[in-house]
Amino acid sequence: MYKTTSKELEHQKIRMFKAYLLLLGSLLSVTVASPVESRSLPSGSVTCGSNVYTVSQVVSAVSNGVSHLNSPIGSDSYPHIFENREGLPMFCTGKTVFEEYPILKSGAYNGGSPGADRVVFSSDGVYCAVITHTGAGGNNFLACKGD
Repeated sequence: MYKTTSKELEHQKIRMFKAYLLLLGSLLSVTVASPVESRSLPSGSVTCGSNVYTVSQVVSAVSNGVSHLNSPIGSDSYPHIFENREGLPMFCTGKTVFEEYPILKSGAYNGGSPGADRVVFSSDGVYCAVITHTGAGGNNFLACKGD
């Protein structure tokens, strides 16, 4: 029977330790590289007052808002910062800067009247919420139903 020398045992321990470090490093890199998951878009239509928006309309409004980040439109310069003074739920985990942009039943916002309803998204284009002035006092917002 072959007897393992202390030098061979030492080499085995070193190889096992290196393998352990490699595995640990791989696990850490996957954890660090994985983005924080944000909630998906609404599962169905969203109702703001009497306006009902499809998920497609929500996506389109966010896309239009993102396309105007560097060239805001309208007298209120949309999109602009949404401060969320009301403490409404934002469904974009880990995001801290929010933009608001009009969502209209008639189609894409083109700089005219913004109406009462808005999509909220992060500055990197991640969907956060659909909100409305309808039913809120003053210039405040409420969360839309179904969001």
